[in-house]
Amino acid sequence: MEFLQVAMGDLHRVVQTPWCEATSIVMAFICGAIVGFEREKGNKPAGLRTQILICVGSAIFTVISTSPVLGGHEPARIAAQIVTGVGFLGAGSILRDHKQITGLTTAATIWTVSAIGIVVGAGYATAGVLLSIGVLFILGTFRRAEFLFSGRCTSTATVVVFRPEKGKTRALIIGALDEAHGTVRFGDEQERPDGLREMKVHYCNHHRDHRAFLPVLAAMPGVEALESSN
Repeated sequence: MEFLQVAMGDLHRVVQTPWCEATSIVMAFICGAIVGFEREKGNKPAGLRTQILICVGSAIFTVISTSPVLGGHEPARIAAQIVTGVGFLGAGSILRDHKQITGLTTAATIWTVSAIGIVVGAGYATAGVLLSIGVLFILGTFRRAEFLFSGRCTSTATVVVFRPEKGKTRALIIGALDEAHGTVRFGDEQERPDGLREMKVHYCNHHRDHRAFLPVLAAMPGVEALESSN
């Protein structure tokens, strides 16, 4: 029990300076990597490197705020500035496109990882690791729960008819499909008798965010039509 109390407590009580600070920064790297791996796996905007840098940066600021070099009298003041700065960073990841708001989970993850960095920088490394595992559990498990409550995906297909324009339109279409949510599959383009090209796209029609790319395709200048396919 005594070992558990030491492990869960403040690193400053069991590790001397400067090894305590170095250990805190290394643990912040690990905590950021735990969360960042899940975001990177899901191909999210703030992935592995971003989460690690946010967590490590917050830990460094917290370590410096308690350093004798700065007096160590007002660590809460620097922590408050971290919260404000990361708030602007998270706000930059929120986008509104075609009446749909995206990036809220990414912004919340950035904010939470920064808080974990502050916890680790303050010396509570074990608590930071446990919090990172908790965030990983929320991001991974709760996503599956959301799909269970909202129902299974229903696959459908749409034929995208577009003008070749030396490959420019195809590149725009593939770019929009790469940014789409859910599982999106598309085949090779085929030439039509009228000189246009077509590409069949398979996607989920049940969830609204999975079909949100359709208005993006329809608004492209080179796309002539979106035809339903059986």
